Amino acid sequence: MSRAAPLTPSDPRELAGYRITGRLDDARPQDAYLAEDPSGSRAVIRLLPPGADPERFLRTVEPLRGMSAFGVAQVLGGGFHDDRPYIVSEHVEGATLAEAVAADGTLRGAALDRLAIGTMAALAAVHRSGAVHGDIRPETVVLGSDGPVVVDFGLAGALAAVEGAPTRSVGLPAYQAPERLDGAAPAPPADVFAWAATVAFAATGAAPFGGGTVAATINRILHDEPDLSAVPGELGDLLAECLAKDPADRPAAGAALLRLVGEESLLETATAIATGRVAEQPPVRPPGGRLRRALLLGGAFLAVAAVSGAAVYLAAPPRPAEVRRAAATASPGGSLAPAPTAAPVPATTAQPTSAAWEKVEEPSAEVRLDGTSAVVHEHPSDPVRLSAYLLTAQPFTSYLRERSGSFREVGAAEEAVPSPDGRWVALNPWLKFTDSDQDRVRLSAPAAGERFAVDTVKQPLRTMFPVWSRDGSRLLLSILDPGKDLITGFVLVDPAARTAAAVQTEYFDNAARPFTFMPDGRIARAFSDGERIGINVYGADGRVTRSLPWVGAPQGTSWFSPSGALFATYCPRGDGTACVWSAEPGNRRATVALPPKAELAGWFNEQHLIVRVPHKKGTRLQLVDLTGAVARVLVDMPKKNEAFLRFDPVAPR
Repeated sequence: MSRAAPLTPSDPRELAGYRITGRLDDARPQDAYLAEDPSGSRAVIRLLPPGADPERFLRTVEPLRGMSAFGVAQVLGGGFHDDRPYIVSEHVEGATLAEAVAADGTLRGAALDRLAIGTMAALAAVHRSGAVHGDIRPETVVLGSDGPVVVDFGLAGALAAVEGAPTRSVGLPAYQAPERLDGAAPAPPADVFAWAATVAFAATGAAPFGGGTVAATINRILHDEPDLSAVPGELGDLLAECLAKDPADRPAAGAALLRLVGEESLLETATAIATGRVAEQPPVRPPGGRLRRALLLGGAFLAVAAVSGAAVYLAAPPRPAEVRRAAATASPGGSLAPAPTAAPVPATTAQPTSAAWEKVEEPSAEVRLDGTSAVVHEHPSDPVRLSAYLLTAQPFTSYLRERSGSFREVGAAEEAVPSPDGRWVALNPWLKFTDSDQDRVRLSAPAAGERFAVDTVKQPLRTMFPVWSRDGSRLLLSILDPGKDLITGFVLVDPAARTAAAVQTEYFDNAARPFTFMPDGRIARAFSDGERIGINVYGADGRVTRSLPWVGAPQGTSWFSPSGALFATYCPRGDGTACVWSAEPGNRRATVALPPKAELAGWFNEQHLIVRVPHKKGTRLQLVDLTGAVARVLVDMPKKNEAFLRFDPVAPR
């Protein structure tokens, strides 16, 4: 930030318990001071002009106090000094973006990417809290030692509470959105516009609408297109959208952040991991493409956590062969080999099921999903139904089904996972560590009106693949170590107690093999040692208690039939058939011939599997009985990869 000059005789020496150490000369109409609290921590105090309504001012500033968001200088407090309001903020050491460009020139490559992603992550966190910044520009971005930090959060709102006070610094309005020039109040779309203009300045050294005079600049903002010729490729395309004249045409901060970290790679990663599939080789992008973007923001990794869980998903790439990993890829203390406690292999002769035949009714209703071309075919007696879905393109909206059957928006880029009893809803974010170094899952109890978040693990680890126990008392998440591409343990969340316990497991395996709950509450996971593929059963301490290395590869986290007596896998011989096994003792009960290119997606009832079948440009979910006969179409999606669809057993009423 700006350097501190000596105090003048008229400057205060102490204010709000802070010792004033210098005056900040940063060309603003407010008096700004560098200060220290009794512990020696530095802060910035801005003393605003008189004329504020005390109640309105404090009502504006108080909600911002203590709000923690990565990449945003924290508001520490506010109040009145005589008749003048003041606001206290965290001090960030470093040059402003304006100072850095003037001294060292424009930003390129990874430095520009870090700036764009870091500042947009900060902006997304601010907007998610219900606040706005109101004055993003090169002078309010500080290049700190831990990455870019947006400063002066809350100042625009505080100034708005002061009658007759200017709402921005004296100078060219080069970073203000058109609606702000017409007198509109600060709002999230205007922040996005100002962010884009600021990033364009970082890349070019000039404001994108700079006209040399105030009148010329305002005219260009209102009527001309920005000059982004020097901004590289995809970033330039995003900035152009963010600089749209109409606020409704600009992406939201969260959607823009997803674009920055790579919408295409997000979808590829999400679909691959959500369906339990990993490619033999990672996707390759041209140099400078999205997958090469630097996502390390001063030690905070913006993790794109893939959509996952015990759901049926329609978005899926072709299933490749199983990845063969050498033992050397295992982390210290872990192994990819099955546990030595493997049970004896039972006879694998197919046996008939003993459950009474469950009829599949013809659908009597069609449900069309907002934002997609998908049609869900339902009957009131269906034992499972669509419970949630998530759009895979902007604005990445997440929808949850109400008991009435209608859908409501519950988030953006968050996977909604309702508990089997309908009491809880877990929201698992795609983007991690945007406002903290802790990963967390959001939980709500709609009937009780409760909402809270539970921390799970600390970066660089992250949690994914949320699965509820059948009684709805516990939520299970798999722990991913992204540096090793291994799932190394699990987290058990107790929503009633609002606590989480992380457990490192005895054996590690790759990210396509998450943990799931067995019907009796035990924990299981698929494994592969390069030769055999099966499942391990784990105790709550993370140690393997049973191993079934002969059963083949289960899919995702939805293995078990509604009764829990059966589970399904891809047969070990790898011929495209599905094998149905008894949970105890592990005998094969049926071998199911799947339709061509079909993929396992879950269970409908005790005699019918849900399979995903590609067709032309789209995908279809079908119900297949244990003889391989198609009983019914569950979902038609004419366009591929429009949404992740989640089907769950119908919750009791």
